[in-house]
Amino acid sequence: MLVEFSVGNYLSFKNVVTFSLVASGIKEHKDTHLFETKKLKLLKSAVVYGANASGKSNLFSAMAFMTEFVLNSSKGYQIGEKIDVESFRLSTETINKPSFFEIVLVQNNVLYRYGFEVNKLEVVREWLYFTPKNQEIQLFERNGSTYSISDHFKEGKNLFEKTRNNALFVSVVSQFNGEIATSIVKWFGELFNISGLTDSYRDITTSILENKNLKNTFINLIRMADSGIEDVKIKNKIKLGFEIVPGKNEEWQFDHTVTNISTFHKKYSPNNKFIELEEFQLTKHESRGTEKLFSLLGPIIDTLQKGSILIVDEFDSRLHTLLTRFIVGLFNSVDKNPNNAQLIINTHDTNLLSRKIFRRDQIWFTEKDRYGATDLYSLVEYQKVRNDSSFEKDYLIGKYGAIPFVGDLDFNINQEDTK
Repeated sequence: MLVEFSVGNYLSFKNVVTFSLVASGIKEHKDTHLFETKKLKLLKSAVVYGANASGKSNLFSAMAFMTEFVLNSSKGYQIGEKIDVESFRLSTETINKPSFFEIVLVQNNVLYRYGFEVNKLEVVREWLYFTPKNQEIQLFERNGSTYSISDHFKEGKNLFEKTRNNALFVSVVSQFNGEIATSIVKWFGELFNISGLTDSYRDITTSILENKNLKNTFINLIRMADSGIEDVKIKNKIKLGFEIVPGKNEEWQFDHTVTNISTFHKKYSPNNKFIELEEFQLTKHESRGTEKLFSLLGPIIDTLQKGSILIVDEFDSRLHTLLTRFIVGLFNSVDKNPNNAQLIINTHDTNLLSRKIFRRDQIWFTEKDRYGATDLYSLVEYQKVRNDSSFEKDYLIGKYGAIPFVGDLDFNINQEDTK
């Protein structure tokens, strides 16, 4: 489970901001939208709003960078290779400072706080703490090439010498099968961070359809979404291709799998009597919205089954607002989400800005200041929001900020250049 995520000096984030899934003391949806673990009450979902270029996607990019670096720094970076991190560029104050990333998570029923500071050349700092009972205890701290490793992290002893300056210590220890480090890396490995503008995660849906039990779940959900689809079948073609391996002169042969997906709709006679199921091709006959829903349902089912975390950028892209409500409702449900999976989205769909759908502490905003730096804050921070307030209306008139300031339309498209 995700508890908190903090980032600073990265992309549009100059100062450190914290995104939290810790539930506040408000009474809204207390029996459905939150759960308790390690004496913490955590939220099942959260949504981020903001103007274009305000930093919504940058928050998700920060999570994606941290995930990728944890998973691959020990094996994906060579000696002297630069780290692909982008600091805040609109201030001379941040140019020579490292970027900051920290996450608080629960894995295997243990609460951890893990983070690092990094620039393009090296890992400047790295730390890992855990809270076995009530008090937080250090597992290790790293400052440049200096390491402090506690007896609670014996798996890391003598491995700091094997850690390059552009690799994370926790990733290296995981490579040597350290139990705690492996559990941290595994948590990141089960994190879905996907873009709503691509369908690159369709393979996950395909694997769901190859599992008989999970396919039934998929079919039930696709029917509930009123797509008109009654059944789905996958058909694979194996094509032989070639791959040129870098550093080698010869071509290496490999098998490439192309998946064809068929959808089936009910076919009727002139008197509206059901005759049979008519076969369609997903990419040829279905709408782009149906394709998006089809691809997204795979990660959704996988996340709900594992009780993990799904992060979706541009969530409303190609999806009707009732479908976005349907998906959010799956995660906020007690029955549909028994494993307490978490959904984090950003969107421009203000129809979701409703107290019937989200608690105030589930609604977040990003807004840039006059110097180009992104601030991140929650609706629950507004103390005077009335019980009968319309979140959507108040947001659109600017009560919460985080909206674009659009100029007037007093211009002539055919106006001559006056230079």
